[in-house]
Amino acid sequence: MKRWKMFACMIMTCIMTASLMGCGGTTDTPPADDGGNTQVENTESGEKIVWRLAHTCADTTAVNDAALLLAERVLEATDGNLVIEVYPNSQLGGNREALEGMQFGTIEATIPNVGMLGGYSTSVSALELPYLIEDVTDFEGAAAVLNTDVIDPIRDELAEAGFLWKGSWYQGSRHLTTTKTPVRTPADMKGLKIRTMESELHMAHFNTIGANAVPMAFSEVFTALQQGAIDGQENPYLNIYTQGMHEVQGYVIETAHIFDVIPLLVSKSAYEALPAEYQEALDKVCEEIVLDEWELVQKQNEECKQMILDAGKTTIIELSVEERQAFRDAAQPVYDKFSDQIGAEFIQSIIDAQHQ
Repeated sequence: MKRWKMFACMIMTCIMTASLMGCGGTTDTPPADDGGNTQVENTESGEKIVWRLAHTCADTTAVNDAALLLAERVLEATDGNLVIEVYPNSQLGGNREALEGMQFGTIEATIPNVGMLGGYSTSVSALELPYLIEDVTDFEGAAAVLNTDVIDPIRDELAEAGFLWKGSWYQGSRHLTTTKTPVRTPADMKGLKIRTMESELHMAHFNTIGANAVPMAFSEVFTALQQGAIDGQENPYLNIYTQGMHEVQGYVIETAHIFDVIPLLVSKSAYEALPAEYQEALDKVCEEIVLDEWELVQKQNEECKQMILDAGKTTIIELSVEERQAFRDAAQPVYDKFSDQIGAEFIQSIIDAQHQ
């Protein structure tokens, strides 16, 4: 009899737990509406919608500052009815999990690295081509490419996968660092082991200009540099400084080989479920905030550059226009190799847009 009572008690406990979860008793799985799992609350002013924006950048970065600014402006533009909760530091998972969450309706927005989008778009790989943006200091010129219909082929392909490109955000220009070699020409790269992301285009770039690309997890880079397993790596100033790479690198060479785009993506299904006035407000804020994000990021990278100089252990080599062009010329075979895959006309349209 005692065993029977214990068994019955266990069954009742399970039923009560399941009932609570089905009623939205856990904030991890909010109740679903027509837009997926987007949270909807009834307030005195009407329907309040809660979105989750998940990303992998640290909460101390300018990227996260911009995400919070976005949330603030959207809240204001919708009279407090479209709430965007920001989850930095991979709190809801990495880039892959965020993208999958958007497709399953558990996340409404993210800011991924473009290298994660190749499975959804062939055109997006154009943004990983070395020296694609010719003058990374000219934000107006870059904006003429990245914030206009020039990149519509990318937007269209991602929309088919359920992602809407709402802004070409940016995490800085990627620069080369080396332990002992003061690089000024492609010839200086010969034989150097350079860590890259596990990106086919990034690896092809360094192999093409004479180095040996070594794909490696970001978490392993500092130790590999410190132990001499690799001769250098490439990243924006923010990552170079915050990861302490300048402590074990003799040189930073301002190649600016990648204008590192991280798009603001929103779920197509969640967006289409919004009232028309919220869609309009969101679009307007997203359009206006892009250059603000670029400027916040640029300021933070400049601060990191200055702190590297102040540390006094690293020499920064600022390439002339002609020196940087020599690297671009040496990287031309990468364009030739991937033009059919990405689309030669699309690549040329990006180049042409910078000369109009």
